Amino acid sequence: MALRFKNNYEREIWTMVERYQPNCSASSNWLKEGWWKIGPGETAVVYGGDAKAVNPIWYCYAYAGDGTEWRDKFQETVPHTAFEWCSNVSDANSRTILMLEFTVTTSDFTFNFNP
Repeated sequence: MALRFKNNYEREIWTMVERYQPNCSASSNWLKEGWWKIGPGETAVVYGGDAKAVNPIWYCYAYAGDGTEWRDKFQETVPHTAFEWCSNVSDANSRTILMLEFTVTTSDFTFNFNP
C-alpha cells in the first residue's frame, strides 16, 4: 500500500503533497511535504501507507524547469527547500502555490502528472 506520483512529462518535475493529519498542530489538521524530484517516466512513493484510509481527499502541486505547472485553485505556502510542515506553517522564504485536489480511490494508488 502506498501513494505514488508518476511523471508522464518529458522533463523532470518537483512535487509536493498535502494530506489530512489530525492534530498536526493546535490549529491545523493537514500536513504538507515536498519536494520529490521525479524524472520522466519515473515514479516516487510520497506516502508509504494506506492513503485511502488516511482520507480520500489529497492535494498536490508540481512544476518542471520549463515553467510547466500542475495546479488548480487550492492555495498553500511552501518553501523552496525540502520540508515537512503542518499546513499553517510558513517562513519568510515561502512562496504561494495553487494545489490540485485529487481523490484516492484505492489503498495502493498512483497519481499521474500528464502533459
